[in-house]
Amino acid sequence: MSTSGGVRMSTRASVPSRPRQTPAQLFKQRGIEATRNLRDALNLPTDLGDAAALGTALAEVAAEESRRNSRFADAVKQRYDEVMRLRAPVPKNGTRKQELPPLVPLERSQYSKRVVVDPFAPPDPHEIIDVYGYHQLGRALQDYTLDMLKQTAAKVQDEHPGTKPRSKSSKAAVIDYIVEYSGNGR
Repeated sequence: MSTSGGVRMSTRASVPSRPRQTPAQLFKQRGIEATRNLRDALNLPTDLGDAAALGTALAEVAAEESRRNSRFADAVKQRYDEVMRLRAPVPKNGTRKQELPPLVPLERSQYSKRVVVDPFAPPDPHEIIDVYGYHQLGRALQDYTLDMLKQTAAKVQDEHPGTKPRSKSSKAAVIDYIVEYSGNGR
């Protein structure tokens, strides 16, 4: 502390303490600041409606530069990894969300019927079984939203009156129900 004209003054600046930010908040804040800095560097106006255009232009130029300049590519990869660690922190129980194994279609002869699974429509368990086999049905259903799975579960209930999922608010319970009542191969 120092005195100035009889008034005691602190040599430290009085900075109000900010509440600690969560990783998700830090991730969002970094994105906002990076976008603002890029707009300033390029003398672009602040237009929140053009974020997709700015992102596309940036990605295109960065891809071109990455092919020419390995140091630039390495710097982008390093920064990407750093930001991803902010975005997806390890949960308190120490486990990360497990990545799902890839789906492997069944091998078919050229004479088998062609089935196309529409990922934007509620799943048809019988079509999924035709493409991936009963053993991958549960895994394939993981790619659908809970709302889509509920629609499929309703159809399964119509086919099997008196049955229902343990819980309609749990994706795992709805998937278990669909798998159980879709039969082993029908």
